[in-house]
Amino acid sequence: MNGAEELLNEIAEREEALRESIRCVELKLGIAAAKNHEVLSIPLGGKLLEEALSASKNVSEAEREEEEAEKILAIWREDEEKLSESIEKIKGISEDIRNLSIRLGAMIYEQCSFSLLDKEAYRIVYDDIDEDRKLEMSEDTPFFARILGSGKAKMRKLGEESRFISYADLALKSSSPLSSENALAMLSSLRQLDEEKKEKESAKNSFVQKLKGEREKGKAAERSISFHAERIRGLKKSEEEAFVRYGSYLYDKGQNWIDKDTPSSLLDIIEELLKLHREQESLTAEKERIEREGRADDYRALIESEEGKILVLEKEKERIEREIAQIKKEIESLRIRIERLGL
Repeated sequence: MNGAEELLNEIAEREEALRESIRCVELKLGIAAAKNHEVLSIPLGGKLLEEALSASKNVSEAEREEEEAEKILAIWREDEEKLSESIEKIKGISEDIRNLSIRLGAMIYEQCSFSLLDKEAYRIVYDDIDEDRKLEMSEDTPFFARILGSGKAKMRKLGEESRFISYADLALKSSSPLSSENALAMLSSLRQLDEEKKEKESAKNSFVQKLKGEREKGKAAERSISFHAERIRGLKKSEEEAFVRYGSYLYDKGQNWIDKDTPSSLLDIIEELLKLHREQESLTAEKERIEREGRADDYRALIESEEGKILVLEKEKERIEREIAQIKKEIESLRIRIERLGL
């Protein structure tokens, strides 16, 4: 790539940047003039202005519809988040109930082992205690019975927490009192937790039903947002092009509407455009000069090439003329010989 080509490439890049700058300023002029179109000295570009304002209105309406869909979606997502929080709280209460039930069940088992609680109300606990004692006594029985008893004991040990929970559940349903203040306090706390869990589960179930009804609204809002996002991009592009056309028209017709009453804000934009167009004209002139010089250089090179051809042809001409002279001389010599022969 020679120097001229490099310069032309640089100019092309600057021209592209200038075109984009001019477009941006024309857009700015179009928007500013649309806001101040009442103060223009004469109405200009009415159709272009109408197209620009209509495009702007379409964007505003689409954005409003998108905003409404976003509000619906936000409410739906907030409700879903609340439901998740409610489920987590219920899980936490359930875990508290389980832990407290195990502790209370262990205490009930201990009290029953001392026959402190009503045997009819806590028959299941007393039966389990009897079974545990039988398994403990199996150590004194023959070998295979001890192995069998040991296996049962391990199984009962593995299910101990479940048994304690069932004892606590029995206490919740029974009217028979427990035998210690600590156990009574634990039972009271358990009842409160159980009641709280029921209330939260009831509220959660109602919330689930509500969300089922709103789910389609939320999904529709998601689809609407996706649709409007694409639509708004297209509308904004159309809006921008409309204001650019309006701004470009006003610049071209500036002599028809610019006067002493023209707002300074519009004059500043016009001045900015004038500066950019002057720079563009300067670049165009520079580009044309370089192109002319390039063509002149091409012509000079062609002339030099043709002159070189002439030199070659002239040398060739001299050689041919010498050969012709030599041939003529030989012909003359042959004619003389013919004469000497007397013919």
